[in-house]
Order: sequence, then structure tokens, then C-alpha cells
Amino acid sequence: MKQSKLQQFFKKPGPPDETDKRQENPNKPTEELHEVTEVQTGINPDSRANLGSDKNSKNCDQDMISLGEESGSSTESSESEESDSDDECVDERMNVKAKPKKKKTHYKHKFNSGWLSDKDLQKWIRKDEKDSTRFMCLVCNKSYIGGKTHALRHSKNKFHVKNFKAKQHTTDLANLCSSNVEFKKSVMLQKSVENAELKLSGFIAEHNLPFRVMEHLPGLLKNVFPDSVIAGKITCGRDKTRNIIVKKLAPDADQALSEKLQKCKFSILLDESTDKSVVKSMAVVARFWCPQLKRVCDRLLGLVEVPSATAQIMKGEVDKLLSVRNIPKENCIGFGWDNASVNMGEVTGLKALVKIDNPYVIVVGCVCHSLALCASNASKEIPLEFDEFVRDVYNYIQHSPKRIAAYAEFQGITDTKNHRLLKVCDVRWLSLESVVMRILEQWRALKVYFYEEFKAIKSASAEKVLKMMENVYTKLYLQFLGFILPQVNKLNILFQAEGVRLHCLCNEAHFGSLATEHALEPSSIPENTKVRKN
Repeated sequence: MKQSKLQQFFKKPGPPDETDKRQENPNKPTEELHEVTEVQTGINPDSRANLGSDKNSKNCDQDMISLGEESGSSTESSESEESDSDDECVDERMNVKAKPKKKKTHYKHKFNSGWLSDKDLQKWIRKDEKDSTRFMCLVCNKSYIGGKTHALRHSKNKFHVKNFKAKQHTTDLANLCSSNVEFKKSVMLQKSVENAELKLSGFIAEHNLPFRVMEHLPGLLKNVFPDSVIAGKITCGRDKTRNIIVKKLAPDADQALSEKLQKCKFSILLDESTDKSVVKSMAVVARFWCPQLKRVCDRLLGLVEVPSATAQIMKGEVDKLLSVRNIPKENCIGFGWDNASVNMGEVTGLKALVKIDNPYVIVVGCVCHSLALCASNASKEIPLEFDEFVRDVYNYIQHSPKRIAAYAEFQGITDTKNHRLLKVCDVRWLSLESVVMRILEQWRALKVYFYEEFKAIKSASAEKVLKMMENVYTKLYLQFLGFILPQVNKLNILFQAEGVRLHCLCNEAHFGSLATEHALEPSSIPENTKVRKN
């Protein structure tokens, strides 16, 4: 019997089949064949024995053989059909076994920090802190697994696109807080830079330094402090410094000064400009007690232009300045100015106009100006030739470089200090002392020089000076001035002091009076009186 491929495929290892044995040994007896046929046809072997005892056993055997052949043929046909179907299944299974499908290998992608710089991903992708193989979507607030391809695919998801558009119209609280912190830091840095520029400008104004210094000072600060962010951002040249002082510091200082003068008593000091110009200026200075500094302070209240230096115009400008700053006139308890007639006039002077508004106001003239007037009136007793002599000596030598060089040779010959001659300044009251003292110092060299000069060129100017030097009273008068002028100037400087010198005025004034009374008799000055050594 022919076996199907399916039976052969699922056949268990065991003893060989009877059919196979028969095919291998075709000469075996037919009994075995009958046994096989009986098994295949389902005939009981006992019934076969009954049939064999019958007379017609031979015919029965032939019928059984034919029946077995028919059943065998039908069995073979059915088996052939089953074998065909089984063959198809076996072929399919054999094909499956022969070519099995390979499973796809999935690789896990780790988060790449380079995605944060990708323009398509950087706005919404972040690393998942819990799992390095996943990425976090800030828009969807979810974690996903995959590589860059999965991230790009997720960015095109309709839910992601919808959430992304919605989030663009909202502000993240974390970003808002971080942006506020950064904004506050930038604002604080900018304020620190502005404060530094204000302090530098105030330093320039306080110490009366030129604005040109600020062309180099910021660069110096950057080199000295390279690690300072504030110093690196200072950009303050001379133009900016001037604008800061004029437009920022000056208004604030004026406002602070006005507020102080509105609450306290003060005095006003006036003085006019002495330069030759079309429009004159008048400086108005306020003197008051400062509780914060605990001392008397002088502050510039204003610099007013006056077309004419009359009492009415100056009084009107002062009143206008006080009214603009809302400073009450009643707080002004004193005025101080020089002793010119336009100021100290009892009828039409500035003093009289001020007394009309406030009869109890105190008006004080300039003490230094008074001392200068006293010295000027006293000098009228000295002959005019001596004043001309002092001026002629300076004009003859110092106006010619050739004569200066020649005079230097005579200084070396006479062993005199190589000092230049000084000029008398009409405006500077204290300059006469230094001029007189320099002539007395150079007296020997001057006398020899003018003698040789007159002998050489016969100059009238040299002859005039030489005659004055040969006069005994010339040097005597100069020595007198050399003694009294230091005392007057010392008292003058005492009144110009910025600090309080009230406790020194009595002794200094008393010594000045003694020196004046006994100028020609130095021995009469008391021994306990200290005389200044020149």
C-alpha cells in the first residue's frame, strides 16, 4: 500500500509496516496477505475460520480475495485523494520550515543633545530625565520612545500641531519667571552703570577738573578692573559728562538747596564779574547752617546776567531768583558785598533797597576790600616815585629776552639767587608784598646791572632807575613796606578763610594795630609779641 507524504512526515520510528515487509519478501505465504486484508477490510478472523470449514471454502477464498482487491482499490483511491491534500499541506509546511520569516530587530535610540539645536525640534523637545531612551514633548507633556525620525513624525501629529498652536498664544510660567529674573538683572546692571557714571561726573564737578579727563578715565578703569562688568560698560566721555552735570546733577542739587533754604535762615553774598565783556554776571551765594554736615556751608544759588550794574537791577534779579525757587524773603537775614558806592549807598544803593523789604536785615561790607582801601589810603603818604620805580624795574628787564640773559650773568657774579622779577597787579591786592620782597632780594644784582647798562648804552630808562637806587630813601621805603605789608596781608587772608576764625581775630587785629603804630620804631613792640620773620 502506498503511504501518503503526510503519513510519512508524521510517521513515528518503529517496526516496519506489513506492506513494506511484503514488498520486501514477495514469496511469503498468502496467509499473511489474508491477515492484512482482513485487518484492512474489517473481517473478523473467526468468521474466516467458519468459512474455511465450508465445502465451498475455495470459492469463498476467491471471493474474499476479490473483495479484498476491490476494497483495496477503493482504499487506495481514497488514500490517493487524501495523500494529494496532505501533500499540499506538507508542501506548505515544508516551505514554511524551509524559509522562516525573520523577526525585525528594534534598536533603542538614546536622546541626542544635538536635537536641541534642530530648528524643527528645539522648541518642544526635551530629554526625559527618568529614561535616556525617551524624549519629552513639552507641548503634549508626554514622554515618547524613539529616535529623531519618531520625533519628526510626532511633530506632524495633528494633536501635537493643535497643542503647539495653542501654546504659542500662552506664556509659560517658568519662562515668564526666568525672563523676569534676567530682565531684573539687566535693569540692575544698567542702574549700577548709571550710578557709576553719575559718581564720576560728580567727582569731576566737585574737584573742578576739566571735562577732557573723562576722555581717558573710563578706558583706564576698564584696564585696571578687567573683571568688573560695571567698569566695562562705562561709556562716559567729556560731552556726556557735561550733559550729566548740567542736566542731571545741577537740577537735583538746586532742588535740594531750595528745599533747605525754604526751612532755614540764610545769608546772601553778591559779587560782580571783573572781566571786560558786554554782559556782566553776578554770582549769588547762599551761606547757611547745614544740620546734616553740622557746619556752615556756602552754596552757589545762581549766576545771573545783569545788563547794567545798578542797584535796582541787582535787587530785581535777586528777588526774581528767590521767587522762582519758592524761597521766602523772610528767611534771608543778611547780605554781604563789596564796599562800592552802588552797594553801600544809604539813599539809592543796594543796601537801602534791601532795608525797605526787611529793616532788620544785616548788611556787611567786604572786610578785605576795606583793608585794601585802608592800605591804599596809607600808601598815598609814600612818594609816587617809589611806585613808578617798582614798575620800571620789571618793565625794563622782563620785556627783553636779551636783557634777561644779561641780568642772569650779574646774578651769578653777585651770588644772588636766580629768580625772576615780579609784576605788580592792580587787581591783586596781595601781589605788592611779593614784588617788594623780590626787589629787596635782588637789590645788589640790580644796582650793578643798571650801572653797567647805563655806562654801556646811555639809556634814559636805565639812568632813571639807577638814580632811584642810589637814593637812600628808596631802599628805606621798600624795607618799611616789606615789614608792614605782610601784616596787612596776613589779616586780609584771615578774613578770606573758609573756616571759622572768630577766635583769632582779636589777637591778630591787636598785633596789626601795634605794628602800624610802631612801624618806624620796631624796638617799641612788646617782647612777648611774635613778629613774622621774612
